[in-house]
Amino acid sequence: MRETYDVIVIGGGHNGLVAAIELTRGGLTVCVLEERDLIGGCAITTEPLLAGFKHSPHANCFVFSDLLPSQIGLSTLGVGAIQPEAQLGVTFADGRAPVILHRPDLLAETEANLAEYSKRDASRYVEMKRRSAELQPILKTGLYAPPERAWFEKLRRKVLNCFGDLIDEHQLGCRSAQQLIDGLFETPEIRLLLYNLAAETGLSLTEQGSDLAFLGWSLWIAGRWRVPVGGMQVYSEALANAARNAGVTLMTATPVDRVLVRQGRATGVHTRDGREIAAREGVVSATPLLSLFDDMMSKKHISHIEQAELNTFRQSSLSSIGTTAFCLSGPPRYKSAQYDPDIDRCLKTIIGFETPNEMIRQFADIDRGLLPHPAGTVRVHSLWDTSLAPPGQHITAVDSALPAIGHMDRRQWRQVEAVYPSAFLDTWQNYLVEAPSVPAMAMSLDDKFGFERRMLMRLGRAQYRTSTKGLYLAGPGIYPGGGVHGGCGFNSANVILSDIADATRR
Repeated sequence: MRETYDVIVIGGGHNGLVAAIELTRGGLTVCVLEERDLIGGCAITTEPLLAGFKHSPHANCFVFSDLLPSQIGLSTLGVGAIQPEAQLGVTFADGRAPVILHRPDLLAETEANLAEYSKRDASRYVEMKRRSAELQPILKTGLYAPPERAWFEKLRRKVLNCFGDLIDEHQLGCRSAQQLIDGLFETPEIRLLLYNLAAETGLSLTEQGSDLAFLGWSLWIAGRWRVPVGGMQVYSEALANAARNAGVTLMTATPVDRVLVRQGRATGVHTRDGREIAAREGVVSATPLLSLFDDMMSKKHISHIEQAELNTFRQSSLSSIGTTAFCLSGPPRYKSAQYDPDIDRCLKTIIGFETPNEMIRQFADIDRGLLPHPAGTVRVHSLWDTSLAPPGQHITAVDSALPAIGHMDRRQWRQVEAVYPSAFLDTWQNYLVEAPSVPAMAMSLDDKFGFERRMLMRLGRAQYRTSTKGLYLAGPGIYPGGGVHGGCGFNSANVILSDIADATRR
């Protein structure tokens, strides 16, 4: 059986769907092939424990919803989102006052909360957060365009313009986020909260240059998280419907085992069930990079330079994420709520750290491949979206940083999955007024989906091309990386359309 399209997209995650929509808007015929029965990639919602308890294990919040291009925006697609008032908080086992960041429109509440520990630190954070709003236009430009050196320099100048009176211009980009935070804030509890903000926004606390990323990225993101109504699967399904309505052909349960290459050009794909599907203009991989290059490509079709880049990419090692789901008979109630009840309705609540040094030591252990003591970010989306759990009950998810997947084999990771939920529950109970009733719990690790929490970085349009002509990249392993923004797919599609136009002119 042989079929032909202008472009084939491998992977039906949100980036693959966005790429397909953009390519179809450009006048091309497009087919999306998804290996699983469920569309959405990592932006999915399942019922893994008990019927009626809906869980989004990976992509679970919108951060960039007001930056999305209109054709994939929430209002255009009819997707609802809720932005809780209290957004990121740290609670303490000894019951002392929590520290909480609120929505950007509720900075007075944030200042009042932080002032319990330091009026100076509270005022400084609120002022820095206000200034960070000026970064929004340049960040939107950066998301939806290939990465260029000029843009990064423009962002650096904008950060200096916003925060130059607080930092040394000559040190910017030369220090870590930890050093920046320690230099600006005096209170351990507030430092701990901001350490967690850096971690929640994908930064390494100790990496040189993460100071610039904290000022130009993390501060702007703080307080912008929104809960998708019905779970993240709703957004993926809305994108899929938009793609179908635009004329895209979507095929689920259709794994690709090989990209077809003839005379140095990608000409289609071969599926595991024996079908050949041809592509006139190109093939787009919206899968993890190593899934494409290691599983679907012969090395003879990958240039020596690209193989060297991939080897470096393989050797880079970042922490992995384990997500534990709990079905609860009621909402968590924290000891720290006696000082600020907002901690009981905080979107992301940090458990397991009492001091900044504890967090630094934990991440150092993780970098060495050691299993850390149970800690994580607790999210209870059913507090705001009651459709996610039966009446009066709640679905809770806990995201925990763990060593890079390569530090242990699959059997050892399965053992971690088996014992971690109860170990975390033992720790969690130390923070609660009373132990929760837990009828079911389970953990999933990101090794099952081939996550790439790092980027193979190239500048310009080369970011989305490969050494094989007609083969393009649109997955989260390329700029601008992870997050439900569609930037990888959007940018890749526009590079393809530009390449086709250039070829036509020639």
